[in-house]
Amino acid sequence: MAEPSPWSLAVNALSLGLSFGFATWLVGVRLAKRSWDQLGWHTTDGMTHRLVNGATLGAVMAALAIALAFLGSGARVQLTPDWSRWAAQAAPLGCALILAALWEELTFRGLPLRLLADALGPVAAMLVLALGFGIAHARNPHAGFLSTVNVALAAIWLSFAFFSPGGMALAWGLHFGWNAGLALLFDAPVSGYTFQVPAVEYHPGTRVWVDGGAFGPEGGVVATIVLCTGTLAVIGSRFKQPKDWLA
Repeated sequence: MAEPSPWSLAVNALSLGLSFGFATWLVGVRLAKRSWDQLGWHTTDGMTHRLVNGATLGAVMAALAIALAFLGSGARVQLTPDWSRWAAQAAPLGCALILAALWEELTFRGLPLRLLADALGPVAAMLVLALGFGIAHARNPHAGFLSTVNVALAAIWLSFAFFSPGGMALAWGLHFGWNAGLALLFDAPVSGYTFQVPAVEYHPGTRVWVDGGAFGPEGGVVATIVLCTGTLAVIGSRFKQPKDWLA
């Protein structure tokens, strides 16, 4: 069975994004009477800036995970002469990744996180949805216990971003930057899925527990280290005032 083309992935992600966006408006804005600002869409200042900042940080974190995989497991990235084909593949795949990141944020942050936080408190809401996020990826190709734990850690990282002043734009950017950094820059698997990007080939090393093997860095301790570090970076100086900024 042939793998779906990047453009078909982009169209599918767009349809899911539109569906969850409509559900957010219908349930969150119209029925639950929450404002877009309460749902994380802080539109009054610099939303594009926060999205770009998040994408940049996410890509840097992906590069750090790859670097740790090099050092700890002997993973390597091999460059090939296919750079003329890279842009043709990267454009639709980049569209698919940014749209996929959006619909996952709408599904596991956004409205669900806001409503759960109102009912249970933000910390409990983050933990509940992190568990759901991990379980949702537990059936991905080559998934295991550590990959599920790391995906749950990623959800906590993105939830802290949602509650920060960056809101949904920052969480969306981080999510996209991480996935795009792994896939487009290094051709590494993303949550067990490979995309065969031209010009670069990723080869995992000899220690699956370190670099995640066929699942990608998210399946190894390199992601555990980087995601914990990234969470602290998002929290920043607010670390000592969780009750104030998580309210």
